[in-house]
Amino acid sequence: MFSNRKMKNWNQQEVEIAISRGGVIALVNPYDNLVTTGVSPWPPAEIVQKLYKSRHAGAFVSDQKEKATKFLGYYSDLQSIHSEDAISWSVFGTAAHSSIETRNTYLSDFFQNIGIQSNPTDNSQIFLWRRIPHPDTLVSGGPEIDFGIFAGDIFLLGEAKWKSSVNVNQGKNKDKDQIQLRVEFLNKYGPKLYPKVKQFVVLGIGLENDITENFIVNSVKCIGKTWDEICGLVSHPHHDELQKYLTWKKQNSKNG
Repeated sequence: MFSNRKMKNWNQQEVEIAISRGGVIALVNPYDNLVTTGVSPWPPAEIVQKLYKSRHAGAFVSDQKEKATKFLGYYSDLQSIHSEDAISWSVFGTAAHSSIETRNTYLSDFFQNIGIQSNPTDNSQIFLWRRIPHPDTLVSGGPEIDFGIFAGDIFLLGEAKWKSSVNVNQGKNKDKDQIQLRVEFLNKYGPKLYPKVKQFVVLGIGLENDITENFIVNSVKCIGKTWDEICGLVSHPHHDELQKYLTWKKQNSKNG
């Protein structure tokens, strides 16, 4: 399948890889796992934030461990082809770093795609990997938001998955899941923090549409979508590359 532990990326460029004991591909250079087109200077703060040392380095042994730790001097989860952060960045990070006009056009189509009616806006914000106060205790370091969108009268919190499931046993009493925590935070504090927002949304994205059911709790609408649906929007500033990236990631991800 791979020649001399190298492979072609979505742009048909040769990149160096390592293989875990379980057969999962890791990119030796974590930047080779990301769409970076149009983002300058590189790397931005969001990516550096994610380049922390992984607890999963033990999945690589012998020469594969040497390769997996070659670039950084340690292994980072952002190197894994299964990384949900990698696709979150490639979709929403690149859009966040596009021009205001491009971003606003994209988000207008994005909201339509997920079934949210939006009004034209002259400004918008996309953010990644920010933490909110814990909805049960209000302490700092609460749930990490994979991506968020603030545009006009819409505020959205996103939960991204690739090969993993929604985490349960969350919350103060370990009786909630990740989606529930985000819905509860917006219901409790969204109107106070964002008094001009009329629509609060929690969006779950996965390989299959199984991250969350569609439902409404008080003022919060919860929506589930797939990466195919999200990456299919032609108004994304890097739509063509994103389509190739998604295909590459799916083809090379380990089943099961």
